[in-house]
Amino acid sequence: MKSPAFAALSLLALAVACSPIVAEPLSEAPLNADCLDVHKCELYTLPGATVKSQCHDGRCDFGLPTYPYTVVVNVPDTSFYAPGRAFVLTNKDLTAQPGTVSGTLACKPPLCVPLQELVAAEGRYLVSHAAAVAVGRPLDEGTSLPVRVTFVPLVGSTLQEAASVGIPAVDVLTSSLAVVQTGTAGAPPVIKYADAVSVGRYLRIAYPQPPYDQYFPPVFTSLSVSVGALPDDFFLGFGVDAKTPLDDETGDTRRATVTRADGLDGWQVWLIDSATGRRISSLRKLSGTKMEVRLDTVGQTQANARALKDGVEVIVAPPESFIGVPRLQSTLPNGQGLEALDVPPLPGPASVTGVVAMNEGAVLTGVPSRVRFDSMNVRRRDGKADPLLRYSTTLSTDDAGRFATVLPPGVYDVTIEPSEAPRTGLAKMKDTFDTSVGLAKTYFPPMRTAVSGKALLADGRPLAEADIRAIPSEAPVSGTTAVKPRPARTRTDRDGNFSFDVDQGQYDFVVDPQPGTGFPRLVQVRSFATGTAKLEPIIIAPPARLSFTLKDPSKNGNPIGRAVVRVFAEPPNRGPPAIEIARSMTDEHGQCEILLAQQPR
Repeated sequence: MKSPAFAALSLLALAVACSPIVAEPLSEAPLNADCLDVHKCELYTLPGATVKSQCHDGRCDFGLPTYPYTVVVNVPDTSFYAPGRAFVLTNKDLTAQPGTVSGTLACKPPLCVPLQELVAAEGRYLVSHAAAVAVGRPLDEGTSLPVRVTFVPLVGSTLQEAASVGIPAVDVLTSSLAVVQTGTAGAPPVIKYADAVSVGRYLRIAYPQPPYDQYFPPVFTSLSVSVGALPDDFFLGFGVDAKTPLDDETGDTRRATVTRADGLDGWQVWLIDSATGRRISSLRKLSGTKMEVRLDTVGQTQANARALKDGVEVIVAPPESFIGVPRLQSTLPNGQGLEALDVPPLPGPASVTGVVAMNEGAVLTGVPSRVRFDSMNVRRRDGKADPLLRYSTTLSTDDAGRFATVLPPGVYDVTIEPSEAPRTGLAKMKDTFDTSVGLAKTYFPPMRTAVSGKALLADGRPLAEADIRAIPSEAPVSGTTAVKPRPARTRTDRDGNFSFDVDQGQYDFVVDPQPGTGFPRLVQVRSFATGTAKLEPIIIAPPARLSFTLKDPSKNGNPIGRAVVRVFAEPPNRGPPAIEIARSMTDEHGQCEILLAQQPR
């Protein structure tokens, strides 16, 4: 039998459990809602605006966006159609007139937006016997090589890569496999790649895999993918009738003689495109103290000539296991300078030590940091600076901010990134280091910039509970001392005020109202110097509204649910790269609504 005390406790617990739950607001963010009074939207119209805010479905907005933008759709891995793939749509794709897809009226934009069709792509890197003999690796006629293939999305009808203008279209990566032929007894397997790419334009890059990469060059081809299968065989031929020959079949303009008195065993030499850093030639291994090699290419010549095009560099690099040994990297103007590559004698590496610290009164406190050295010039054994020698290394200090490493003697750019774990408030910085001046140095990073401001709605209400982010800008920054800052983040309080510390540098400054409030993300390009920065009030107006249903291109038009949809636009006064100005996700029915602010500035 239970005791009276136990019964009393049980009644008390029951009373507590059954007591009413008092609702507490989870957010104080203002809402864009209940505009039944048509005059309410007039309060949001910005001074000088040519278009007035209108009331639609109980919310104020400016209709469709009037500036150009690009939409990137990332399909989830769980999708039946194109799992894990990314698609790029322009604003014209989202507002175009209805058209036929696979012979049917599939979608009616802007209410329904179909993704591009996927096209089966397969191909081989084939070589002729004559071409194989020319590069020094004889193979049977029509041999197919194992390759690593990348499809890089291009912008519109241009040769400009999407990533170079700030559009994060995902490259399609694949590799060739051995496929056994059927119907031919005793036939060797065919080595080919097979994958699927969406309709569009691409730069297709095929890199032969080791050991064939030592002899056969990568192939870069721009191609348009349309509906239907994409046969993509490439045949490296030889002679006047070859459609895809080596750039110089004789090898006369592709021969490099590399010398190094201290030995070349384990070193490698290759050519790169200066703009992208991609390897464009065969990758030759070196040995001895002097060696002549061919660095063959395809499609890398000047017009009507065998000489290399401009914008090509040659690299002679030591084994990855070498420490304190620079590589030789030389530009080849008009394709000249490849014939004789001499890696000069170097003095022994210098032992360098240092400390990253901050002053706290009379006490010097070490700060754990990440330190990177990038050579500006390296000195040869005769003491002369050689700008063709390059060396980079990255290291971490200990908890007391101390570091030690070895560097080829010379002058270096040093980037110091103090740890953010101990809230030191120190900014990322750049400095120089000259081994001839001293082998030990103490670095004092500056304090981060204190940024404060206020976010308001166009009707004067404070924008509470908004996310404030400083995202390092991808746009080029003038000045030799510029360093890419680190991101920072905070939130506005109930009065719309915010404050936080940031590194000095250029940012895409983002004000992101809470989801569900009906207000758009605002993006501005801002730069911060040392000291403090008091910003003028940031005004958030109602959005332009983009609404559609995302579907696959099939006859049934199946919805693409849970896809991440991101919108990018270029600042009109700056141009590329583009900045992400909005993000949303489709629901299980493929429906999506994106609220856009004015074009980023």
